[in-house]
Amino acid sequence: MNQARNTRQTLLLKIRDQYNDAAWEEFIAFYRPYVYRVIQNLEQIKFEDREDVIQEVILIAWKKLPDFDYQPQKGRFRSWLSVITHRTANNYYHKSKKASVFKSHLEAEELEKGLPPEIEKLCQQEWEKHVSEAAWTNISDKFEVKVLQAFQKLASGEKGEQVALELGLSRNSVYVYKKRVMAALQKEIAYLDEELR
Repeated sequence: MNQARNTRQTLLLKIRDQYNDAAWEEFIAFYRPYVYRVIQNLEQIKFEDREDVIQEVILIAWKKLPDFDYQPQKGRFRSWLSVITHRTANNYYHKSKKASVFKSHLEAEELEKGLPPEIEKLCQQEWEKHVSEAAWTNISDKFEVKVLQAFQKLASGEKGEQVALELGLSRNSVYVYKKRVMAALQKEIAYLDEELR
C-alpha cells in the first residue's frame, strides 16, 4: 500500500474510528518513524526507554484522535503530534525521576502552548528528514537502479565523469538522470509535506 497517496484529511478521518485496524496500521507506518526521530534527539530519554515513549505517544493519539477536530487554519497535524511527543517524553522522564511536573493527561491548554523554539526546530528538521526518506522510498520504484545510483553518487559529491565511468553511462546521461530524479524527488517531497503534515 502506498501510504503517501491518502490525504491527511482522509487518514485523519479514518483513524477517528479507533478500531479501523488498516487505517491505524497506515498511520503508524507513516508517523511512527517521525515520532522515533524526535524522541531519539531528546537527551533525557534513554535508548532503552524510546520504545515505551513511542507506544505511549501512539496510545495518546489513539485516545485523542476520535475527538480530534483537524482545523488547518489553527495549525498542522504534525505540530499537534510533535507537542504530544515532546510532552509525553517529558512526562515519561519526570515519572521515571519520581518528580512529574506535568498532569497525567494532555489538556487543550497545554497543546495550544506549542513547543519551545529549540524543540520546534528539532521537530521541523526531523520532519524534513522523514518526508525526504519517505519520498525517496515512494519514487525509487519508478527508476532503474542505474538511474538511482547515478543520482546518489552525484549527490554524495562524486564527479560526473567518474560516475559515468563506474556505471557505464555517458556523462550527459548521468546529469540527465540526476535532473529527472531530483525533479521527481522534489515533487514527491512537496506532495508529502502538503498532504501528510
